[in-house]
Amino acid sequence: MRLLLLPLCLLLAGCKTPSRSAADRPLREILFGSCLNKTEHPMLDRAARQPMDLFVFLGDNIYADTTNMVVMRAKYDALKATPFFQTVRRKAPVLATWDDHDYGMNDAGASYPMRRESQAEFFNWLDEPADSPRRRQEGVYHAQTFGPLGQRTQVILLDTRFFRSPLARGDHGAEPSGGPYVPNPDPQATILGDAQWRWLEEQLREPAEVRLVVSSIQFIAEFAGCESWANLPHEKQRFLELLRRTRANGVVFVSGDRHWCELSRMDGPLGYPLFDLTASAMTQRHPRGTPTPNRFRHLPRTFHDANVGRLRIDWERPDPRLTLQILDVNGRVQLEQVINLGQLQPR
Repeated sequence: MRLLLLPLCLLLAGCKTPSRSAADRPLREILFGSCLNKTEHPMLDRAARQPMDLFVFLGDNIYADTTNMVVMRAKYDALKATPFFQTVRRKAPVLATWDDHDYGMNDAGASYPMRRESQAEFFNWLDEPADSPRRRQEGVYHAQTFGPLGQRTQVILLDTRFFRSPLARGDHGAEPSGGPYVPNPDPQATILGDAQWRWLEEQLREPAEVRLVVSSIQFIAEFAGCESWANLPHEKQRFLELLRRTRANGVVFVSGDRHWCELSRMDGPLGYPLFDLTASAMTQRHPRGTPTPNRFRHLPRTFHDANVGRLRIDWERPDPRLTLQILDVNGRVQLEQVINLGQLQPR
C-alpha cells in the first residue's frame, strides 16, 4: 500500500485534515510522549507550548485497565477535553498507537477479550472517519509520510498488543527486575502477527529519508524481566532481518512504557547504528530509582521525572541532522543524541 496515493481524508487520524501543501511540508519538530495517568499536569502544559509539526502518542495514553467500554470512553473523553489535547490538535497533526493500559489490561496481548471494542474506542478518540479502512483492519498499526522528495519523514506506528502471544514467566535472575517475564523461545510466538508483518515490509520498502518507528514497548533494550521485544527474541530477530532484506535507510525507534527515559543503541543489520529513545512518562515520576540492566544503554544517564520526547530534523545542512531529546517540565534538555542522516545509510 502506497500511502502517498491514499485520499487525503484518510491520511491522518486525530487531527484536522491538512491541505496537500501542509502534508508536503517537511517535519522539523516532532514531539512524542507516553503514560498519561492525569489530565492536568505541568508537563502537559509545557508540551503544548512547544513548537511542533507533529505530535505522536506512544501508548498508555489513558489508564483504562477495564473491560467496560463505558469506563474507557469516559477516560478518552476526559483526555480529549483537556487544554493539552485541544491545543496540540490545533497546532499539528496527531498520530497515536496504544500500549497495555489504554488497550485495556496490564501487560495484555491477543487474549484480552475486548480488543475489538477497545480498538473502536481508540479510533473514536482520534475521530477516525466511520468509513476509514483502519476501522476495518484488526489492530491500530498505521503509517504516514510527510514532506517532499529529499525531506520525507515516514512515521510507522506499530501495534504491539492486538496480536501478541502470551508472555513466558520464570526465574530470570535480573537485578533489579522489571517484571516476571523470561524470553520465550517459541518461534511461533508473535508480537505483530502475520498481517502486520506483511504490512510492515511494505512500509519499509516505501521511499523516505527518515523512518521513525514507533513501538509502545522498547525494541533495543536487553531483557530484564519487563515487557520488551526481548520477551520474544525470534520476533526481534525477524525485525532485524526485515530491515536487512528491505535495506531500509534512516530508521530510528522511539518507545514508551517504562516510566523512565533512556537511549539504547545497537549495531544494525545494514551497517548503521539503530537508536531507541524511550520517552516515559509524561505525568509520572518514576518511584523505583535505579533502572533495570540494559547493556545497550548508550548514554550513561537516565531520566526519571515527567518528560516529553522531541526529534528535531535540520534539513538545511548538507548532511541533515537528527537531534533526539528528552525535555523536562521546565523545558530543559535532560538527554540528547545528535545523529547525522548520513550515519543511517545501508553499507
